Amino acid sequence: MCVPETCNRRRFTEISAGDLFKADSGHSQTVLHSVLSLTATMSFAEQIKAMMPDLVNGKTHQQVEEKLAAFDRMQGSHVVNGFKFPAAVQPSNLEALKTFEVRDDDVYVFTYPRSGTHWVGEIMQYILHDGKGDYDRTFMNNGLEFTSTDDPIQLDGVTPGYKLYAAMASPRCIVSNCLESFLPPQIFTKHGKVIYVARNPKDVLVSLYNLMGAEQLDFDEMFFGFVQGKVVLGCWFDHVLSYWNHRDKENFLFIKYEDLHKDLRGSICKLAKHVGKDLPDDVIDDIVERVTFGGMQKTYQQIEEEHGEEGKLMTRFLGVTPWLRKGKVGNWKNTFTVAQSALFDKIYALRMKGTGLDFDFEL
Repeated sequence: MCVPETCNRRRFTEISAGDLFKADSGHSQTVLHSVLSLTATMSFAEQIKAMMPDLVNGKTHQQVEEKLAAFDRMQGSHVVNGFKFPAAVQPSNLEALKTFEVRDDDVYVFTYPRSGTHWVGEIMQYILHDGKGDYDRTFMNNGLEFTSTDDPIQLDGVTPGYKLYAAMASPRCIVSNCLESFLPPQIFTKHGKVIYVARNPKDVLVSLYNLMGAEQLDFDEMFFGFVQGKVVLGCWFDHVLSYWNHRDKENFLFIKYEDLHKDLRGSICKLAKHVGKDLPDDVIDDIVERVTFGGMQKTYQQIEEEHGEEGKLMTRFLGVTPWLRKGKVGNWKNTFTVAQSALFDKIYALRMKGTGLDFDFEL
């Protein structure tokens, strides 16, 4: 006898793919009612798992999960309060966020990984410094909750991000991939400005795969882990929607990566207004030029030329893989299969229904 979860998965698959389309109309209504009753009792995780093909790259679900677990062990990932974190986000860092001192002139840029963190961080630094580029670039390789080093063995001897930011002069622009439930409580009681940047999840998945998983995992295995929230920093849907719920707060601004591409100048003006900066047109124009993909590539190249290996730690993940990859909308189409895209669309529709939030998947 199969376990209940497996039975539910098989039953859901058999009913939806077989009986529903082959039965006569009267029986179809009965079957449809059975499907709806079943799904109503299933969690999102159970429904998504039920959508997965029985074999992923020739492997059973258990075999894929074992491979993902081995990848996590190799990366030094760990779990805190049910959420998976990379080695660089130490439990002591998360504990310290509970008492992190928020300043009223702070600007926070929060994102799910690979969603424009560095791009918007760069934009905000230019805005806060009136278009000048001589600002502290600590943010480039120091997230609030991270301890950044290219050697995980040295973590205990490296100053964590929250301490670096605590020592930084105002105005601070603080970047982070922090889950909403781990935010410093003062975010909600003080007047610091919060910006959340969200990117369509298909492009996020491909970018995350190329940054972290391509050498160890097949894309369909990464797909399996991503849609079920089995990757570090958890489920994209949960991360994004938790911040979306704060969109009406006065100090919160929720923006989309795709909207930056559609209207970069207008988006910069919107960001400047959010933090109380009224910049002249020529300064805005200069910022626009500096933060295009080509402009940022030029800046990053200069940083590497001037600072060597230290510069690469700012412009590259672990000093190796460039933070700037494609910077496009719709690049997912070069990686997803037609079947993967269709499956993802079903999962997206399930999770986003009724939220009022939607994304452009191509421009």
